[in-house]
Amino acid sequence: MAQNIAVIGIKYFFVDLVGGVLGFPVWWYTRGLKLAARFCFGSIKNQWLGLGLSVWLKNLFVPMYGETAISGRIISFFMRIAVLVGKGIMFVVWSILMLVLFVIYLLALPFVVLNIIYHAWIFT
Repeated sequence: MAQNIAVIGIKYFFVDLVGGVLGFPVWWYTRGLKLAARFCFGSIKNQWLGLGLSVWLKNLFVPMYGETAISGRIISFFMRIAVLVGKGIMFVVWSILMLVLFVIYLLALPFVVLNIIYHAWIFT
């Protein structure tokens, strides 16, 4: 049976437009939140791997360049400590930035909705 074009248009309006507007917050805090969390925590993991902190920690007491003298071992140890401190600071800063980005994602939708309501109320 053929449907009227007006009925089809009204159905698409309510299903697509209204359903999309009402369904967006649900998506934002379900699938979108999962994607944001995967991005942020995956980025932290990639930073850990990119800086090679586990390799530096594992080789902390191994002398550099095969130097077996006590002075070479001491210099190697303190040099690796210095590198670990620098890389550790970079990792902590990156982790904090990613966590702040995740919190911004969590707060963005309520902030936007409240601003829309506030400005709609002010200008009426």
